[in-house]
Amino acid sequence: MSYQQTCIDGFPEGKLKSDMEKTFKAARELTSNSLAMVSSLGTINRRLLAEEYNSPSLDRDGLPGWTSHDDRRILKGANQDKPKPHVTKDGSGVFRTIREAVDSIPKNSKSRFVIYVKEGIYVENVKIEKQQWNVMMYGDGMNKTIISGSLNNVDGVTTFLSGTFIAEGRGFIAKDMGFKNTAGPQKEQAVALRSSSDQSIFHRCSFDPYQDTLYTHSNRQFYRECQIIGTIDFIFGNAAAIFQNCIIQPRQPMEKQNNTITAQSRTEPNQNTGISIQQCQMTPFDNLTVPTFLGRPWRDHATTVIMQSYIGDFLDPLGWIPWEPETDPPNTTFYAEYQNFGPGSAIDKRAGWLGFPPSITYD
Repeated sequence: MSYQQTCIDGFPEGKLKSDMEKTFKAARELTSNSLAMVSSLGTINRRLLAEEYNSPSLDRDGLPGWTSHDDRRILKGANQDKPKPHVTKDGSGVFRTIREAVDSIPKNSKSRFVIYVKEGIYVENVKIEKQQWNVMMYGDGMNKTIISGSLNNVDGVTTFLSGTFIAEGRGFIAKDMGFKNTAGPQKEQAVALRSSSDQSIFHRCSFDPYQDTLYTHSNRQFYRECQIIGTIDFIFGNAAAIFQNCIIQPRQPMEKQNNTITAQSRTEPNQNTGISIQQCQMTPFDNLTVPTFLGRPWRDHATTVIMQSYIGDFLDPLGWIPWEPETDPPNTTFYAEYQNFGPGSAIDKRAGWLGFPPSITYD
């Protein structure tokens, strides 16, 4: 359903977009009905399906349940010798560019394919294709190994395709790397990374542009100890995405603009998607002088929970804003805050929507 909606979003307003919406109508209804049928199964059956599906809940190591033993060792730094292929700008490695290394990845591999990228700034756009499974890419640090691009909406590239790095093949892992889009705030939507990769993990990575920084497009995703910087809707999409122990930093946008940290885009009540932010630090990246909010609902069933996180004094007390100014979002949205702390965490002046419960319990 995320891909169906993304396809429609790619068309400009007008007859063509209207025709595409009609074309997708039957497929969307079929998918929606299928989700409703699964959701209506008994509690036992739902539990069995959830166990088989392997949801992105975390285990005692703080990692998603889908993470294999070997991947856990790699993420913890064990046996991390420099593999082949590896990428260096000076020609001492197997490849000079990341794209050359990606071209060597086998299709539909069930074993982990590891690429080491040595310290440096790699100015290129990179895509892990859908058939390139179980790829891991790691560098020398989020501020040392950096992939940098500048594709953007103003220059004619759709948000979906503007990512400096795009991960689509399932099981992608990135560690100790930085992803930048240098287009600047005047170029509007300019994505640093888009992940459509199921069971993808990003550990100690940085994401650094302005508007639409991190496109958590679809499927299951996990981010830990990352730094995410941006302005408008800079964490957005319809994945089941967990952010844990991350530093989330709004920055100064252009004049007369507001900041929104999240823009979740769940379209159906029976989807299991949403943004979960836990034990993170929310602080301004620079001299932030504009109103800044935790998020706004991109779609009617937008779902975001922020818990056990520090929220600085940059936040507007209203907390959340609607997608359309002066219009309350539908009651089907769900926004919640739980056990947050810091000067921006008080909820007594938050938006009074029905989709924002004043308090939630542990359960």
